[in-house]
Amino acid sequence: MQVSVALVATALALVTRALIEILVPGVVPFALLFPAMLGAALLAGWASGAITLVLGGLLTWWLVRQTEGMLVAGAPETVVSLALYVVAGGTVVALAEAYRTVAGTLARERRALLESEARLDLATRAAGLGVWDWDLRTNAMICSEEAKLILGLPADEPVTRAQIVSATHRADRDHTWAQVRRALDPAIRDLSPYEYRIVRRNDGRTRWVWAIGEPVFETVDGRQTAVRYVGTIQDITDRKLAEDAVRASEQRLRLALEAGRMAVWRMEVGAGLIPTPELNRLLGFAPDARPSVEEILDGYLPGEQDRVRGVMEAALARGERFFEVEYRHRRQDGAVLWLLNRSELTLDAQGRPVSALGVVMDITDRKADEERLKLLAREVDHRANNLMTVVQGTVSLSQADTPEALKDVIVGRVAALARAHQLLSETRWEGADLRRLVEEELLAFSLGAATRVTIRGEDLALPPAAAQSLAMALHELATNAAKYGALSRPEGRVEVAWAGGGRAPLLLTWTETGGPRVSPPRRRGLGTAILERALGGALGGRSRLEWRPQGLVCELELPATAAAQDKVN
Repeated sequence: MQVSVALVATALALVTRALIEILVPGVVPFALLFPAMLGAALLAGWASGAITLVLGGLLTWWLVRQTEGMLVAGAPETVVSLALYVVAGGTVVALAEAYRTVAGTLARERRALLESEARLDLATRAAGLGVWDWDLRTNAMICSEEAKLILGLPADEPVTRAQIVSATHRADRDHTWAQVRRALDPAIRDLSPYEYRIVRRNDGRTRWVWAIGEPVFETVDGRQTAVRYVGTIQDITDRKLAEDAVRASEQRLRLALEAGRMAVWRMEVGAGLIPTPELNRLLGFAPDARPSVEEILDGYLPGEQDRVRGVMEAALARGERFFEVEYRHRRQDGAVLWLLNRSELTLDAQGRPVSALGVVMDITDRKADEERLKLLAREVDHRANNLMTVVQGTVSLSQADTPEALKDVIVGRVAALARAHQLLSETRWEGADLRRLVEEELLAFSLGAATRVTIRGEDLALPPAAAQSLAMALHELATNAAKYGALSRPEGRVEVAWAGGGRAPLLLTWTETGGPRVSPPRRRGLGTAILERALGGALGGRSRLEWRPQGLVCELELPATAAAQDKVN
């Protein structure tokens, strides 16, 4: 191509000279070759210009010789002319090549710049980044289309600093512009990114943005001064909403785990146990501790590890990845917990566990309730048998002159047992309150006058057997007082007082006053037998009756072993 360009340029120059020679004889023979050299060098490079220089010089010399022109071989003027031609032509070619090189470099740089700008624009658009440039000397703001879109500003209008300030949420203006001032301070130059809210101008919506800025400093009057502030802005509203949703979800999960006394755990082969604060708190470790598998396994009570492992192996043998097991574990503070563990195993190609994910729950209270229910069921069965025995004995011992009277006696005594039974049922047969027991027995006999009955003594919970026995004894005393004693007259009074109980013997004293004059009975009555039967036997208690003229005094005594609330019969 270089030779072709050189031949064409040379031919055009010689043809043009020949035409001019016809019109104006005696023109300088080399004059038109210099534009040809320049054009060839600019078009095809210095080599083409050099070829044009040589070809043009040779052809011109030959033509002139043919016409006996001024160029004569060997003449001094011929040598000088050729030398000047070569020097001038070489200079033209060199200048053209230099120009061509500079122009090419500038063109390449411009293309690179355009390509870089295109890539930057593509990247910023893909990343949702807006670019801004703030000239601090003129206060002019330049924002990319993406930046205007983020801020809700018109795309065809210039941006002012006032618009940027107005777009910043009022609650975030102080700390946002404080960060800008820190970045523009030459002594600080804080380039930290910052988040803040904006209120879009076009729709009034509040959005979260992420801004990164970098100042440009120059020396002005001998001092470093920020003259420009350039950076990017990005809408991160979706990310913030996602983060808020994750935090809210984590908070709900944490509250649920805490409320349910549960903890999530994960274990991987090679990495060991990956603990969580909830698991640490459940097992008694510090929230930020990283207990090893061995430390946790040390808390298993004897035999529990083997049982848990057996349940897992049985699940794997069935081809299941899920298993559930309850076991006992000793916390770091020594407390023993019942834990329920539900786990899912991840298996490798050979079916071997490589990781496990599970949730463990504190079911100590539930297990205790289950044990109490079992104990209560056994206790109810036992009490029912005892109660039937007591009822049978009560019926067999009851006597009266008429069937109706016998019916009243039996109904009254069974009702006393029923009231005691009701009190015990209210406390799940864990005990009956002595004060309520006395009140229930005497309520029907006080005729609505609370002053007729005085009850003194500290609150005391009786075990079931003692409650039933005292209920029978109090019923006999109250029935006797209502028929023959202090409660048979309006002015009569009954005082019931007790002391002891718990880990000491219980002494309950029944004192009657204001009733008919009392004298000791001539024979042993049925009431006395009922009292002795009620407190004696397995309870080991006793009763003592004193027939004072002013009223009956009865002492009912139960040993500490019978009066203690944890007594089980």
